[in-house]
Amino acid sequence: MQTSHIGAHALATLLGLLAALLPAAPSAAQRVAPPEGLACPRDRLTVYSGAVLSYQRTTGQTSLRIRTDSATTESMRIRNPGSRDPSRQFLIERAPFAAADWARIESAPGKLNPGMRAAAWVCNDGTPTLVDWMPPPQ
Repeated sequence: MQTSHIGAHALATLLGLLAALLPAAPSAAQRVAPPEGLACPRDRLTVYSGAVLSYQRTTGQTSLRIRTDSATTESMRIRNPGSRDPSRQFLIERAPFAAADWARIESAPGKLNPGMRAAAWVCNDGTPTLVDWMPPPQ
């Protein structure tokens, strides 16, 4: 009887040590809330947040590739028919994107500044993608 009690105590100690070594599961408090006014239902919404690997702005669309903080690479297109200006689908640090903000994300039209990060909010119901730019600290 004493042997099983010692065995149970050793097992509990071992399990406690293992739990301390394993990474904690993400909690709901760590989730990023979507921007205000986004029309997509939350159950159809995905956010890809991370370093922008490529960026191309042409008439009709803007393309992005993001290396996410979850170590995946995601590609998306922001459609802007007949225009090279997708800014109505842009935020900058969760605030509305203004004409002056182009200089914060681009060094020249269509050329992204180095070190740029973004969170792309993508909806699977056809709602336009929304990109929240996160320029590096100056």
